[in-house]
Amino acid sequence: MPLCIPQAPPLPSETFVTAPRSTLPATVAAAAVVVLTAEDLARTGERSLPRMIEKASGAGVWLQETNLGGGAPILRGFIGEKVLIVVDGVRLNDATTRLGPNQSLNTIDPGIVERVEIVRGAGSVQYGSDAVGGTILIWTKRRLPGSVDAQGTPDGFDAGIETQYQSVNTGVRVAPSVGWSTDRNGFLATGSFSQWNELRSADGDIDNTGYDSGALFGSWNHAVDRWRSVRLTASAHRDWDVPRTDRLNVGFGQAQPSSAEFTFERQDQRQILLAFEDAEPGGFADRFQARLGLRGYEERRRQRNTGSTQRRLEEDEILAPSLGLDWRKAIGEHHLVTFGLDVEYDDVDSSRTNVNINTGASAPGQPTFAPDSSYLATGVFVQDEISALDPLDVTVGLRYSFFHFGFDQFTSGPAGGPHESGDFDALTAALGLGYDLAEGWRATAGVAQGFRAPHLDDLARNGTIFGGTELANPDLDPEQSLTVELGLEHARGPWKAAIAGYATFLDDAIGRRLVDEGDPGTLGDETYLRDNTGRVEIYGVELRAERRLGAEGSPFALRGGIAWATGRQYDDTLDPATGEAPYDDVPARRIPPLNGYVALAYDSVVPAWSWLTWAELRLTLADAQDDLNPDDLSDPRIDPDGTESWGRVDLDLGGPLGKHGGSRWNLGLHNLLDEAYRVHGSGLDAPGFGVVVGVAWMM
Repeated sequence: MPLCIPQAPPLPSETFVTAPRSTLPATVAAAAVVVLTAEDLARTGERSLPRMIEKASGAGVWLQETNLGGGAPILRGFIGEKVLIVVDGVRLNDATTRLGPNQSLNTIDPGIVERVEIVRGAGSVQYGSDAVGGTILIWTKRRLPGSVDAQGTPDGFDAGIETQYQSVNTGVRVAPSVGWSTDRNGFLATGSFSQWNELRSADGDIDNTGYDSGALFGSWNHAVDRWRSVRLTASAHRDWDVPRTDRLNVGFGQAQPSSAEFTFERQDQRQILLAFEDAEPGGFADRFQARLGLRGYEERRRQRNTGSTQRRLEEDEILAPSLGLDWRKAIGEHHLVTFGLDVEYDDVDSSRTNVNINTGASAPGQPTFAPDSSYLATGVFVQDEISALDPLDVTVGLRYSFFHFGFDQFTSGPAGGPHESGDFDALTAALGLGYDLAEGWRATAGVAQGFRAPHLDDLARNGTIFGGTELANPDLDPEQSLTVELGLEHARGPWKAAIAGYATFLDDAIGRRLVDEGDPGTLGDETYLRDNTGRVEIYGVELRAERRLGAEGSPFALRGGIAWATGRQYDDTLDPATGEAPYDDVPARRIPPLNGYVALAYDSVVPAWSWLTWAELRLTLADAQDDLNPDDLSDPRIDPDGTESWGRVDLDLGGPLGKHGGSRWNLGLHNLLDEAYRVHGSGLDAPGFGVVVGVAWMM
């Protein structure tokens, strides 16, 4: 089919804008993509953005929570630095992003989010490093010039407040906001404060779970003319006194907790972004966007091992300026080309103070990251959507990435030794196909390379793990992946369904090898070195379906989804103590169990009851998972006998509040049967029965 030449930009009342590279081609499998609006997220009744995304997605996004102040999504068997998070076109992942679960997604206040797109599968052509298991694209709210209210009339100023109460942790969130617009300018400002107390599971209160958080956000949009606009945003999110629950509570296989103290005293995320957009067709590009960002992150930790008299006060701070340029151009009738470049520079400052809790004496210690650490990531890409082979759609893409790092080598004290530096690069490609089989039926196929460049977390950070000490290695190579995917989708009459099957092969996987076994009679004093140790293979299937119930246009629907994945790790590195290869041909780490949901939903623009516009009764299920990696077996968060199967029932409903179109209420009755369970890989038991009450009042 011929391509459409881009037309005029959206009307001012349309508040959603993306970066050109984020526009999905027609060859992406429908089952691999989930699009969530701010309303979808709010309807979940959940506390944090990670939990909202997990529930609203249905299946295919598995959420691991080490503590309440975290929340790491697992996409297609990958977690942490193999899942990329992008906010308004700017990477949230940086050179300090941890190997496994982390709190990155939880540092985004849900009240500022307009839309979330989860794109599962390799996305390294568009976004570079880390997009192996998938990419989470987050777009923040804005007030465009000339905005209108719910009745379609000019709305110069409004204000509102959102509140939420959760009984399961007697938690409260309050978020006031103001917005106003003129013919040429649109402004939005919002803030929030949250207090989450100790969580109650079905078996009782869970110690070391509560924390507080606050956020500020501002957006200014200026219309230069009909085609060109400028946007400036600033955001700050801070979490206070977040306990590391799994280290402070007794875990599986432990007689006492790992730590006497372990608190993230501060998790502080800040970002400023200036973006320019030109959407006038013709010339060098039909659409162009430039982004100039400055992001900062500060983390302060207070730690003391069980039985130790030494308290460690650690602080890491990163400052990351970035530049992104995107162009999109229709060439003739059959080619739509997107191309661009991006640059990010991470400057990391890390410090540590050791304090004797008996004497109060303090001294500088070895920091988490090596002194004078820096990391440069650059890349250029091009993607062509080809329609000349109608009815076959073809998408091809290519990216070249280059990285440079530097740091002063570790010494026994806080000062650094000789300077260490290095670089590596990666060339990645992708091919996608789409074909209309018949009316309402479409098939897709794709093969895509992905990669994960070693971060400073691998290159310049010595860390403590459950099994001992893990040493940095500046001689690592990037992890390289290849994903093959087949998809089928159907949309006709009352039915909508999509299924995708995939296989991902990850080479040069970064793991660790034992270099010093320590005292053979003592566990936890071993020393490991990070290294490219082997290969990981993951296979899976994702399915979702919806059936409208009753006559055409019925507000009732039955929907559901299933996600299944399995994986193997191949690593022939020998354990010098046993002469065996303990990680060769074993289950991959942290693979979620078979999971899914089924829901009966009611959603109507013209409801039968003016006070109720939507409702959902949902059953969520997860099978047992006892196919464990050796690291899973030694992880106190995971039962070595396997995680048991579980099921929970939620009821969520809501509707308008008053006559103002933006005012609403919602009520949630979560885990109605008060089921006691733990999500596989998490560091605490799941919430028990809870009541959620939310109110948004617009003036």
